[in-house]
Formats: sequence, C-alpha cells, structure tokens
Amino acid sequence: MEKQMKYRVVEMSTLWSTTFNAKDIKRINDDRNTEHPIFQNFTEKLSLVNEKAPNTNAILLSTDVMNEDEIFILATSKSHKKIGLLPFSYHEAVKVYLDGYKKAISSKKVIATEVYEDKYGTWISAFVPILKDNVVAGVISFDINAHLIREYRNKMSAYLIALLLLMTVSGYLILKRGLKKVLYPVNEIIVGFNEVSNGNFNVKLKSPNQADLGILAERFNNMTSQLSLLFDRLSATSVEFGTTHKNAVSMHRFEEAIDEMEQILHKTKILRELQRAEKMNAIGQLAASVAHEIRNPMTVVKGFLQIFLAKDQMSDEERMYIRLMIEEMSRAETIINDYLSLAKPDIEHTEKVDAAETASKVLDLMNSYAMMSKNIMVVPTLNEGVFIQGNISELKQVLINILKNGIEAMKVGGTLSISVYKDEKYGVFEISDTGIGMSAEELERLGTAFYSLKEKGTGIGLMVCYQIIERMKGKIEVQSQNGKGTTFKIFIPLVDDHAE
Repeated sequence: MEKQMKYRVVEMSTLWSTTFNAKDIKRINDDRNTEHPIFQNFTEKLSLVNEKAPNTNAILLSTDVMNEDEIFILATSKSHKKIGLLPFSYHEAVKVYLDGYKKAISSKKVIATEVYEDKYGTWISAFVPILKDNVVAGVISFDINAHLIREYRNKMSAYLIALLLLMTVSGYLILKRGLKKVLYPVNEIIVGFNEVSNGNFNVKLKSPNQADLGILAERFNNMTSQLSLLFDRLSATSVEFGTTHKNAVSMHRFEEAIDEMEQILHKTKILRELQRAEKMNAIGQLAASVAHEIRNPMTVVKGFLQIFLAKDQMSDEERMYIRLMIEEMSRAETIINDYLSLAKPDIEHTEKVDAAETASKVLDLMNSYAMMSKNIMVVPTLNEGVFIQGNISELKQVLINILKNGIEAMKVGGTLSISVYKDEKYGVFEISDTGIGMSAEELERLGTAFYSLKEKGTGIGLMVCYQIIERMKGKIEVQSQNGKGTTFKIFIPLVDDHAE
C-alpha cells in the first residue's frame, strides 16, 4: 500500500507541476503580492488539485528564504488557509518533510518521503523542483493522506497477535503431549545412568521405538557390560598387587576405582624405578669391571701404536692403518669413560654455575668442530644472569654430548642454535638442530641403555646425560620430527638465593 501511494503521489505531482511556470514562480517570490494575477492563478490551481484529487494537498514552496526548521510558503489552496497555512509565511515542518524538501532541491529530482506523522495527520509527500536554466525556482509539495496504511497496519497487527497466541497455545498442548511420549525413554536412560554412577552395572535398558534412542540404549548396555568387566579386572589386579584383600568385595563405585587405580599406578611407577635402579647398578658394576680389566692394557697398546706412528721407516699405507687403530682405541676409551661416569658419579660437588658463561665456554670448543666438519652455523642466544645449582664439569659433559649429537645429525650442513634462559624455577639450555630428526617411537626409547641412532653409537653417552641431569634434580625434554630436526631442553634448578 505504501509503495502504491508513493507511486501515485509522484505521478500526480509530476503531472500537475507542468502547469507551473518557473518564471512566474520567481516573479511571485520577488513581489509577494497576494493581489497579483499570477498569485491568484496559482491559488486557483492548488485549490483545483485538492478538489480533483481527494485526500491530497498541494503547496508551492520557496527555495530562497528558509529558516533552520521551517519552510517558506509562496502559495496554498483555499482549504489550507482554514488550518493556518498562509501564503508568504513560515511554517514549521517535521524532519522527514524537511529532509525530502532539501533533497529535492539539491538533487533537482522528484523525491518522495516515507510515511510520517505531523499535527495534521499521517502523510506521504512528494517534492517536485521547478527548474529554469537548471536552477530551482520553487518546489511543488504534494501530500497524500496515508491514514489507511496506519489503520491497515493496526488491523494486521491485531490479527497476527491473535494468530500467534492461538498457535502458541496449540503448540504448547501438542508439544506437551508429544514430549511426554518422546522423553519417556530419555528418563529411563537417565535412571540407568544414575544406577551406573551408584555402582550397579547390571542395569539394562529396553530398546525404544525411536531409532536414535534405540542405538543409544544398545550402546548404554554395551557400556555397562564393559564397565563391569573393567571393574572386575581392576579388582583382580588390586589383589595381585596387594593393594586390597583377596576376600574384599569387588569395587563398584567410581571413587573407589579411581583411588585403586592411583595406587596401582603408584606401585607400578615404584617397580619401574626399582627395575631401572637394578639395571643401572648392573651397568655400574660392569663399568667398574671393564675399566679395571681393559683400560690399562688398552693404554699400553695405544702408547705403542703412537710410537710406531712416529717412526720414519713406515709407508703411507702402514701409517694409515695405525691411525685407524689409534682412532678406534680412542673411541673405546670414550665408551669406557662413559661407563665410568655411570659407575662413579660425582654427586657430592655442586656449586653456583653461571649458565651463560658455561655455555659460552662449551661453544668455544664446539664451534671449530661444527664449521670444519660439516660447515654448520652455530647461533647462540645466551641471556645473562641465569645461575643454576649443579656440577660444572658434568654439565659441560652433557652440553658437549648433546651439541655433538646435533652436529652429527646434520649430514649436509645446517644451523645449530643454543639458548639460555629462565623458566619459572629452572634455568634452561635449549639446543636445536636442523638435522634428520626422530620418530615418536625413537623418542620413546631415547636415553635408554644400549639404544643409539648412530651407526657406531652405544647409547651410553645420552643415558649418562639423563642420569647427570637427574642427579642435579633437573630434567630433559626432547621434541623432534623426522626430516625437520630435534630440540633438547635441559632444565636445571636455579640457585636458591635465600637458602644460600
């Protein structure tokens, strides 16, 4: 209805505007004489609009004189005079009307407003600018009474509200009945869950007619069977570990089961630590035996080989063989030294260690090896003021071992970075390489005895590193990915200044 009324008022205003001459409008605006024949002619035309088109009004407006919230009327119909709209006078208008009037002047086009209200009623207005030499001489305002839209709107609102209330009441009654039928199996499932939470795993649900709820009931029954089996096994495991008595009733409460699992895990952890301690003890005894029985004869053999190497009467081929033997003897000595570290750990001497200074000294040793062996770039980031509690010689051994492993993991060069920083109560050495990396399975076995990814490695060196850091009450974390490299993070407790 609003679109139709806007179309009608635009069409009417465009048609009637052709009867007004811009030159005459300018003359009326200049003279402002109600006795002028042209003014009388305009008044008759505007009155004729109101007679020919019921529920419409037409006014001729000026563009020259306009206060901020008012319009200046040049001519009106006779009926307008009855309501106080007089020619050559200001009239206060509402904002929608003023916006349409100003827009018509600025755009020089016919403009129609939306539905608006003023003290005279509900209207839609159209503004037609009268042009002369592309200059607006005046504006014809056509208003059409839009009270029918308001009445129609009120009636439709009442109908819609009544319909909505009817649908709401009907929907409530239907949903109440339907939900009662649908939620019955849901309530049964809730009761079943309550029984399970109380330890009754023998509860079984009937399969309802609904397909989805039927699947849920089937899976619930399967869950209770699995839980019953799990708790029976947990009870048997508890008896085996000795955490409960053999004649105790099977656990059928989640709190009891969780407590029991924590006890089992704790006992399993203790057993694992005992096994590890026994293994380390056996390795230590073996290391001591190897050191005493093999080290001395190896030292003698290596010494004689070095004497032979110094002779001048040897060929190049013989010298090469002797050098190889000396290198292998040196490698065997390194392995023996690793075993000795396991057999006789230096756990007594700890001191305040400057982490950045220690890392810097180790890098001085490793830099030339990294550059000359594989053209590897070493990037240090050593933050000052990180002081840790540990054994400086053993710490250097750990850093050298891990840096050497990183260098050897990069087959065709790369970047080796080492950082020193604080992380809460720890000082951290972070060593990263861009080497071949490791898989998740290889990471899991890292640091165990006799496991190595090197062709000639024994796995003892890294195991010694783990043991040294554990003795310092620290930890080692490793992150790696095949083909992208590995990062070692060595955490060592910071110096306790208060205790010191």
